[in-house]
Amino acid sequence: MKLEKFIYSILQSKAKSYLVYVITFILFTLSILTFPTKLIKAKMLPSKDSSTFSIYVDLQDGSSIKQTKEVTKCIVKALQKNENITDISVFLGEGQALDFAALVKQSALKNKQSQAEMIINLKKPTNRNITSYNLISSLRPTVQKTCTQYNANIKFIELPAGPPVLASLVAQIYGGDSFVSRRGFAYKISNILKQQKTLVDIDVMASTDYIKFELELDNNKIIKSAINLQQIKDILYIAYEGVVISVLNENKAENQIPIFLRLDNSRLINSVSKKDLENKLQTLKLMNKYGQMVNLLSFVKIKEVTKEPVLTSQNLSLMINVIAETNKDSQIYPLLDARDDMMNLLEKDYEVMKTNMLNLSFVHKKTKEKFDLIFDGELKVTIDTFIDLGGAFIIALVLIFFLMVLYYKNFALAGGIVLASFVSIIGVIFAHVIMDYFTYDTFYLTATSLIGFIALIGINSRNSTLIIDFAKVLMKEENLSENEAIAKSTATRSKPIILTVLTMVFASSLLANDAVFGGLGIALIGGTLISYLVSMLFVPVVIKKQIIKL
Repeated sequence: MKLEKFIYSILQSKAKSYLVYVITFILFTLSILTFPTKLIKAKMLPSKDSSTFSIYVDLQDGSSIKQTKEVTKCIVKALQKNENITDISVFLGEGQALDFAALVKQSALKNKQSQAEMIINLKKPTNRNITSYNLISSLRPTVQKTCTQYNANIKFIELPAGPPVLASLVAQIYGGDSFVSRRGFAYKISNILKQQKTLVDIDVMASTDYIKFELELDNNKIIKSAINLQQIKDILYIAYEGVVISVLNENKAENQIPIFLRLDNSRLINSVSKKDLENKLQTLKLMNKYGQMVNLLSFVKIKEVTKEPVLTSQNLSLMINVIAETNKDSQIYPLLDARDDMMNLLEKDYEVMKTNMLNLSFVHKKTKEKFDLIFDGELKVTIDTFIDLGGAFIIALVLIFFLMVLYYKNFALAGGIVLASFVSIIGVIFAHVIMDYFTYDTFYLTATSLIGFIALIGINSRNSTLIIDFAKVLMKEENLSENEAIAKSTATRSKPIILTVLTMVFASSLLANDAVFGGLGIALIGGTLISYLVSMLFVPVVIKKQIIKL
C-alpha cells in the first residue's frame, strides 16, 4: 500500500519525523496567532436574524410628552421609507410589552414623559435579502443623525441570541463621595467609549438635573376667599394630571372603559419659566360660595426647585450604569481598546489600578475620591462562558490522560495521545478562518465552537487507540518491527477512520449555516478533517518510541 510505504518512510527517517513535528508546530503557532492578529474573533454567540427589533428613545429629564412624540414621529417617518419594515408600534411615556430582550432592560419601569419605546416588525427572513442586524446597522446612523432633536438618545435594540442582558457592554461605576461626582465620572467613561468605532448607542443611565416648579397652597388666603380646599386640588388635577370621572359599559369590551377628563392644551406653558406658569394659573378660575370668580394664582406660591436624582444600586451599593452596544463586532475588542484609553487618558488626574479580570479602580490624586469600574453585560457572560468551557476542556484532557495511563500503563504514550487530540485545534481555527472568508458577516469563534472542540477530544483519542492497539497485535502475532507495525496499522485503520470523518462532516454540514450552532458545525468539520491527518502522520511519529515498551 502506498500509504503504508509513505508512513514507514517517515518513521525510518529522523529528518522526516522531525519535519512532521516542525510542520505541526508551525501550523499550531499560526492558528494561535489568529487571535492576537484578529484574523479570527471570539464572541459568545453571533447576532440573530429576527423579524422584529426595538428602538428606545430617551430625552433629557424634564422633557414633555409633546417633544418625545416629535422625536418618535421623525423616527417613524425615516423608517417607513424602508421596504423591509412592515409596521411600527410606538409607546409614549411607557415601556413596550415585555419580551425576551426587555426582561432585564427595565422597560416595565419606564413612566416618564421623556421616554418612549418602539417595536418595528420586519418581513420574514425569506422575503428580504438582508439580515435584521445588517438592516439595523444601516438604519442606525441615518435615524440618529436625523432625529436627535432635544438631545434625544436613540438606541436600537436587537433580540439577543443568548441570555438577555442590560446591554452588550455595561460599565458599572461604584464609589464617589456623592451622586454628582459619580455621575461626572460616568460621563468621562462614556466619552471614552464614544471614541471606539464599533461601539454605538452609548448612554449614561443616570438622572440629569432639571428645574421643576412646586405649587405651595396658602391656606390663609384659601379660607378668606371662601374657596373649598378640595376645589383647588380638583382643578389642579383636572388641568394638569387628569382624573377618571366615570366609566362606560360596552357589550364587546371585557372591562369597563374609563372616562378621562383633562383640560385641553391651553393649560400648557410655552417655556419653562416661572412667569409663563403664573400667566397660566391666572387663567384658571374658581367660583367661591358668594358667586365670585377668583384666579388660582391668588392661592398658590410657586417654588423653583431642582429635581432630585433617581439613585440606583446593586447589592446595596450605589452605582451608575454606562451602557453600549456593538455594531457588528464582538464586545471584547472595543472594550480592550477603550480600557487602554481609560488608563492613558485618566492617569493624569487618577491613580489607575487593575483589579480582577478586566475591571479597574480609580483614585483621584487630589481629593482621594475612589471609583470602581466593573464591566458587565453580554461581555461578562462571554468571558464567564469561555472560562467555564476552557476549564471543561482542560478537565477533559486530564481525564483522558489518566484514562490512557490506566489503559496503557505508560505516561509518555498517554501524553502523546492527549497531545494529538489537542493539536486538532488547528483544524477548528482554520475552518473558522476559511468560513469567515466565504461569508458576508464575521464568522466568530463562539461558545458552541468550543463545545465542538471538546467533543473532538474523544474522537481523536479513539483514532489513536485504534492505531496503537492494532500495532500491538501486529508486533506480537506477525513479529513486525515497531515501525512496520505502526505503518501497517495506520494504513489499515485509515479507511474506518476516514469513513467516520466523512460521516461527521456530512452530518455537521447541516449545522454550518445555523445562526447559533454554526460554530459547532464548523468546529466538528474542521476538527475531524485535521484529526484524520493527525492520525495518519502525527500520531505514528509520536508513539513510535513508546509502543515497543507496551
